[in-house]
Amino acid sequence: MKAIKKILVANRGEIAIRVMRTAAEMGIRTVAVFSDADAHALFVSKADEAVCIGGAYAADSYLSQDKIIAAAKLTGADAIHPGYGFLSENASFSKRCKDEGIIFIGPAADVIEVMGSKIGAKEIMKKAGVPVVPGYNGSDQTAARFKQEAEKIGLPVLLKASAGGGGKGMRIVNTIAELESAVEGASREAEKSFGDGTLLMEKYFASAKHIEFQIFGDTHENYTHFFERECSLQRRYQKVIEESPSPSLSNELREKMGEAAVAAARSIKYTNAGTVEFILDKEGNFYFLEVNTRLQVEHPVTEETTGLDLVKMQIEVAQGMPLKVNSESVTRHGHSIQCRVCAEDPENNFFPATGDILYWSEPALKGMRYDSGVKSGSKIEVYYDSLIAKVVSYGDNRTEAISRMHLALDKMSILGITSNKDFLKELLQNPAFVDGSFDTKLIERQYSNYKNAATEGALHEMAVASLLYSWSERRENETFSASLNGWRNIFYQHQSYELELAGSKIKIAYRHQGNQKFEIKTGEQSLVAELINIDGPKISCVIGNQRKTFFLAVNGSGVFIHHPEQGTYRFTAIPRFVEPGAALAKGGYISPMPGEIVKVLVKPGDMVKSGKGLLVMSSMKMETTIEAHSDGEVEEVFVAEKNFVEANTVLLKMKN
Repeated sequence: MKAIKKILVANRGEIAIRVMRTAAEMGIRTVAVFSDADAHALFVSKADEAVCIGGAYAADSYLSQDKIIAAAKLTGADAIHPGYGFLSENASFSKRCKDEGIIFIGPAADVIEVMGSKIGAKEIMKKAGVPVVPGYNGSDQTAARFKQEAEKIGLPVLLKASAGGGGKGMRIVNTIAELESAVEGASREAEKSFGDGTLLMEKYFASAKHIEFQIFGDTHENYTHFFERECSLQRRYQKVIEESPSPSLSNELREKMGEAAVAAARSIKYTNAGTVEFILDKEGNFYFLEVNTRLQVEHPVTEETTGLDLVKMQIEVAQGMPLKVNSESVTRHGHSIQCRVCAEDPENNFFPATGDILYWSEPALKGMRYDSGVKSGSKIEVYYDSLIAKVVSYGDNRTEAISRMHLALDKMSILGITSNKDFLKELLQNPAFVDGSFDTKLIERQYSNYKNAATEGALHEMAVASLLYSWSERRENETFSASLNGWRNIFYQHQSYELELAGSKIKIAYRHQGNQKFEIKTGEQSLVAELINIDGPKISCVIGNQRKTFFLAVNGSGVFIHHPEQGTYRFTAIPRFVEPGAALAKGGYISPMPGEIVKVLVKPGDMVKSGKGLLVMSSMKMETTIEAHSDGEVEEVFVAEKNFVEANTVLLKMKN
């Protein structure tokens, strides 16, 4: 056994902090590596040492084996933990570490290589007696061959990248006519994400469950599982909410799937932490999907229900120690749920969101755990995955775990960027989630036009809170009392304050009565509001006869407000005098996010129908097609392939 003294964490964000926390508890020093874009990121400050490894793009930093190995040698790190993503499932990196005399905290290179090919993995599982999904995994990657095989399998089918996961390089194909473009797009995305455009095709289940088992193996040929995680609540093949135990499994089915997971681990002599993923159909049949040869994003729900520290176990196994526990000796207690908080806009097709986090607050509540990679002041860049935090609840039962999670999300404040926090609250209340009948297509079926609509009363409350905040800010900044905050010689005249939300304007009239009290008129309603206190972003006030507390932050014209019951909203403050030229010319298509132009699908003069793809963008490692919202003729295209554009950039223009 070789004792590890210093671990370099070859990752970023919340998982880097998670690994560093356990390492510190074990008395092991840690090293962070960071890109230029992450120089001031939270995880960098959590390590004992940190080394800058270059450019903002992952290819120039977190995917550079040479730079990471050099950083390990520079700092004397004798082990590397890859986290998840980046190089965590890269067989050549695992081998490189071994060749350099550095312990790779993960499975052996040959296992990663075998399981890294979904095609090869399926063949191994067949031989091990593990059920697999019907499909095609041949070397002929032409669209013609895929068409031929799709007709044999039966539509719909699912195209998947052989070399990776996480939704990259995946396409559902419902008709033969869609297949050629789907193959092209999936292969291109797979090549960009994993360096390998090879695809496989499987029978697609329109309604199914996604269940995974946490497996562990050591170098002493001990193999076990630590129960299942339910991962069926997904969007674009990315897990959104995970939980353990699964509400979908009987004890008998759980035992069968657990045995299959251990058989899979034993068949490849698996070492360290990994996950065997299955698809479960409506009839209770399960099929092997893949083995993830790394620690999973959702590992906290297993830790919360078993009391295990999976990262500690990873480090112990990497040192050559045998596993101390197995599925027979570990008892699960209670129920745990994890919500992935991401910088994305659920009301705008879940496009990635970037910007500065003006305020971040995690409520200290019983049964709650926060694995976060950000804080107030953190900057969310376009270069990396949109996941910024994992919120984890624990309860004696599923109902209590759901209730605790909902309360935590209700009280959690994220101001300055758009996030999916309120969307997660909505999912927790969905009847299909509550009763456990949900499947992998729930979000697609029910939330394609999701809007977090606040009540009229709540909108007026937030407008009043914003007015009081603005009034207080102006009072502190202005010098002469005669010009303060709407005070005029004509003291009885009301002043106006206006906000805009999703194209709708909220206008209130107000008059200061002294002692921080205001007469307010909103629509037909008149009331009195009183400013009680402002402490940073926290504002307490009385509106009518109710005392409420809001959290508020301002960035330019953007006003971010967290309402205590309704959620978080981004308003636009309307200036009293609008600058000329502010309105956008009609016919322009605007970039909904910063990103790279992957493909331009039209040219000037083309006639297009509503719904036709105009161009393809890539942001945060996901491709998005910008579609025409009406019939028309393309007048001008302002971008070209491989251009990088900022959000709100005019991409092309249609004739009016």
